[in-house]
Amino acid sequence: MRIELRFGVILAFCFVLGVMVAGYISYTLEFRQAKEEVTEKAHVLLTTALSVRAYTVDEVASLVGELGTEKEFHPQMVPSYAAQTTMKRLQKEFPEYNYRESSLNPTNVADRASDWEVGLIRAFRQDDAVTELSGEVGNGSNTRFYVSRPIRLTNPACLECHTTPDVAPKTMVAKYGAGNGFNWALGDIVGIQLVEVPVLPTRQKAFNGVLITVGSLTCVFVLTAAIFLMLLRRYVTNPLGTITRSAQSLSLDRAPLAPDRASQLDGQFRVLEQAVTRLKTSLDQATRLFLEKDIGNGG
Repeated sequence: MRIELRFGVILAFCFVLGVMVAGYISYTLEFRQAKEEVTEKAHVLLTTALSVRAYTVDEVASLVGELGTEKEFHPQMVPSYAAQTTMKRLQKEFPEYNYRESSLNPTNVADRASDWEVGLIRAFRQDDAVTELSGEVGNGSNTRFYVSRPIRLTNPACLECHTTPDVAPKTMVAKYGAGNGFNWALGDIVGIQLVEVPVLPTRQKAFNGVLITVGSLTCVFVLTAAIFLMLLRRYVTNPLGTITRSAQSLSLDRAPLAPDRASQLDGQFRVLEQAVTRLKTSLDQATRLFLEKDIGNGG
């Protein structure tokens, strides 16, 4: 096997090993960065929804109350309805982001927490120091990344609708019934804000980043390896081949290479060829002296 081929195999093995390590590191970093971007956008949505809730309680609910709700209940005065409706419109610009508010005891049964959402609510209730939970839920292509924050009842104005059915607006009780959304207390965690994002696009984005990285490394490697092997042949393999042929000629008692052919060598390879020639000359002289001595002794 020629030296160029051996070096090529070694370089290819090192490159594959290096690309595997670089690809893993690149994917990890790309996925982490993509997840951080998703989390940042989720925080913006959660904060926006919280602002809509506060605006609804402070501005819309009081205004609707002044106009009167004796004949008809207006869901626009409900913070959860206002926030979720606003987020649905915003979802047109960010279709991959899904915003939801859920509760163990909601006024609207459509907002009742699912099984895994109940776990989040209980986790927030068990530790007041926990202000945010995030993670992944689902399996396979349906895996979703979520960011969740607790909804704590801090505005006394909300108790008008959530203490007991006899205190709540009759039109609201008539619309949603008297069995849900009551017996709330000030300071309680009554639900959660939840933003969900599919994980698959995030992983695909990270994978695309890895492809770009690996593709760039491959191009650099191919160019570098081609130049290296070309220089190896020019300055190492060809001179070694010349020295090898010269040594073979001398070992077979043939004439050495022509001067113009040998003069192509320079540097250490020229010195090596001269050393081989001197070694052959020294061996020939030693052999001749040994034979002459043997003949002179009558051998």
